[in-house]
Amino acid sequence: MLYWRAVRLGTAAVVVAMATALAGERPARAAGESEWQLSARLGGGTVSIDNRSPWGATGAVDLEYGITDAWAARASVGFSLNPVDANPKANLPGGKVNTTTALLGLTYTFDVLRLVPYGEVSFGFVRFGGAVSKPHSTFASELGLGADYLVTRRWALGVSFQYLFAPADLISNAMELGNSPFAFSGTLRGSWLF
Repeated sequence: MLYWRAVRLGTAAVVVAMATALAGERPARAAGESEWQLSARLGGGTVSIDNRSPWGATGAVDLEYGITDAWAARASVGFSLNPVDANPKANLPGGKVNTTTALLGLTYTFDVLRLVPYGEVSFGFVRFGGAVSKPHSTFASELGLGADYLVTRRWALGVSFQYLFAPADLISNAMELGNSPFAFSGTLRGSWLF
């Protein structure tokens, strides 16, 4: 219950921030040095646990602070809800697999035009719960790629792809991006620059 309140509060904050941004429209440009960017992402993706990889809904709230015009420090909190059927033979429950992530990292923007492609890398933790054989938390890392279109000076819309994995798994099989990623997602993203 507390989790959903936090998700609703974060979504409401992003909507209010975007409405405020529209009121202060200026020429478009990406977040730069000493500027903040708040983003909300919603979409779909898979989660891999207990030899199952169900599709489901995913979302996140990201906060970035511009270190330079190209580099930004990034904090992200995300979630996913993935429905699964019970598998009595494997002693796996049915219902929804839920994940929660908390990550810190860096974002690099490739150009500062109306279309702003970027790459990101983050490290932190993922929590698996719900319809899993054993709820647990583990260290995780994330690689992301995306692009934002700067609609106004203060807000942008874009698309983002995230790949969540155990760092040791990627190192052991880098050519195939690891043996068993935790999750992959594609999301639509709305951002407010302040």
